[in-house]
Amino acid sequence: MKKKIISTFLAGVMALSLIGCGSSSGKEESTAEAGGNKVTVKMVAWQSGAAEIFKEGAEEFNKRQDKINFEVEMQTGDYAQYLGSKVASDDLPDMFFLNPYSQVQQFADNGRILDLSDQDFNSKIYESVKDAYTVDGKAYAYPLCVQMLGVFYNLDLFKQAGITEIPKTYDEMKAVCEKLKANNITPFAAEYKETWTLNHLFSMLQGTAVGDQKEWTDEMNAGKGSFKNDNSVQAFRFMDLVKENSGSNYMDADSTSGFNAFASGKAAMILSGEWSLLNANSVNPDLNVGVFGTPSSDNPEDAKLDVDVGICVAVNKNSKHLDETLEVLKYLSDNTDKKGWMHYTADSVGGTLPAMEYEAQIDKQYFKDYQSYMNSGNTKQWVYLRLASGSGDLIGPEIQGYFTGNSDMETTLKNMDTKYKDLLE
Repeated sequence: MKKKIISTFLAGVMALSLIGCGSSSGKEESTAEAGGNKVTVKMVAWQSGAAEIFKEGAEEFNKRQDKINFEVEMQTGDYAQYLGSKVASDDLPDMFFLNPYSQVQQFADNGRILDLSDQDFNSKIYESVKDAYTVDGKAYAYPLCVQMLGVFYNLDLFKQAGITEIPKTYDEMKAVCEKLKANNITPFAAEYKETWTLNHLFSMLQGTAVGDQKEWTDEMNAGKGSFKNDNSVQAFRFMDLVKENSGSNYMDADSTSGFNAFASGKAAMILSGEWSLLNANSVNPDLNVGVFGTPSSDNPEDAKLDVDVGICVAVNKNSKHLDETLEVLKYLSDNTDKKGWMHYTADSVGGTLPAMEYEAQIDKQYFKDYQSYMNSGNTKQWVYLRLASGSGDLIGPEIQGYFTGNSDMETTLKNMDTKYKDLLE
C-alpha cells in the first residue's frame, strides 16, 4: 500500500511542478503587500464551506497583535496535486492541511514537517484520537478538528412517539423504528443516492463487526484480511433495517435532500456526521437534535460513537518563520479563548468539533452527547480512514449495489475483497 501511495503522490509532483512554481510567486507578492511590515504566516486549506469562518478566525488573531499577519488560503483545485507541486518546488506553505494517518506519515517519513511533540496542545488532545497524527511516537501534526459518525435523532419526534431511551441494541433499534412508524413518522432520512454516505454507514457497522479495528486494518493493508467475518450478518441485518425504514424511493434521495428532510422534521433520524446539521439553522433553527452510537449488534457495549480526526495541520519544517508559525498554532489550539479560533469554528450548529475539551457556546443536545461519549471513552475510530487511499471509492458503490437489491451479502463482500486486493497492488 505504501508503495502505491508514494507512486500516486510522485505522479502529482511530476505533473504539476511547473504550474506550482509559477502560481506560487504571484501569491507571495500579494501576501507581502497585504501584510505590510508584519511577518506573514500562511495556512493552506482544502476548499470547503468553512472559508468565511476561517477568514474571521484569522482576522481575530491579526487585530490582537502587530507582528504577525495570519492568512488562510483555500485551494480550490485538486489538493493532492497542489501539495505535490509544492513539494517539487520546495515551496510548501508555513502550515497546511493533511489527512490523518497515512498522509501525515508520508510527510513525516519524507522529512517535510516539523515534530510538534513539544507543543502544549499535546497534553490536551483526547487520547482516543492521538494515533491519527502520531508517527513513531512523535506528534507530526495538530488535529484541527474531529468528526463523528452516528445516529442523529430528533428529540421532539422521539418524544411524540413515546420513546424515552435511546436504543443500544439491534432489537431496541427495531422497536424504535416500529414506534415511529406507528405514529406516522418516517424513521430514517434517506441519502443513499451518493455512495460516500454508504461508505460512512459501512464504516460504522464494520468498525463494530471487526472488534479490534487496528488489527483488522493492519491485516487488510497487508493483503491478508477480508471484509467478511462472523459478524457480517449483523452488519447487513442493520442495513436491511435502514432500507425498510427510509420511506419509499429511498435510492432517489441525495445527501442534501436527506439533510433537509431531517432538519425539517420529515424523518426522525439520519445516519451521518455533524456536517449534516450545517444548514439546519436555515431550515429549522429550533431543531432539537441529539446523537447516539449505531446499535447494530446485540451487545449494548458495542453502541459506540464513531469519532476520528478530520483535519490535521502540519508545519513546514523549512518555514522561514517557524517562531511566528508556532505562535499561530498556539492560537488555533487554545481551548480557553472564548473569542478565539474555536469560537469561530465550533460555536455554531454543525461546526467543527475540537479534538480537546471545549466549552462550546451552543446549547444543543448533540454536542453534549458528543462530549459525554468522548469523556467516557465510549468511541471507536473510522475504519475506512485506516484502509488504503481509494478504499471509499470501492466500498460505497458495492454497498449501494446491496441497497438497490442488485447484490446479496456474499457477493458484495466478495467483490469488495477482490477490488481491495487490486487496490493494494
